[in-house]
Amino acid sequence: MSGAPQIAVRTPGALTTKPIALNASLKWPDVKDDYVVRYDGHVVGRMRLGGERHAQGTTWEWSITVPMAMPVWANGTAESRDACMKDFTAAWGKFLKETSPERLDRAWKLERAFAARHQRRGMSKTDAT
Repeated sequence: MSGAPQIAVRTPGALTTKPIALNASLKWPDVKDDYVVRYDGHVVGRMRLGGERHAQGTTWEWSITVPMAMPVWANGTAESRDACMKDFTAAWGKFLKETSPERLDRAWKLERAFAARHQRRGMSKTDAT
């Protein structure tokens, strides 16, 4: 996707607003309209066209995928890629507002442990996601 979506979110305890940059890229080079979303070096979600529930392939699906229990509003659908990006970005901002930095740090530690375990087993990061 061209240009990383940017939003401004007031982080818990912060006196100033911190900009948050998300970067979306194709999950697989030969499959179009299926993106992973990264934040601060971590895969935090996915946006894709269609899916099993939408056989016509005109509805975009998005989900936040951080290794922790997720709220019910952490996924949704949209009618276009741009709307999907906007909805994901808004949900990610809400997620960061409602998640303590300590809890998010624990999730990142779990993510690193998961990646290390798969690396020891000889799996690539793509195989694990």
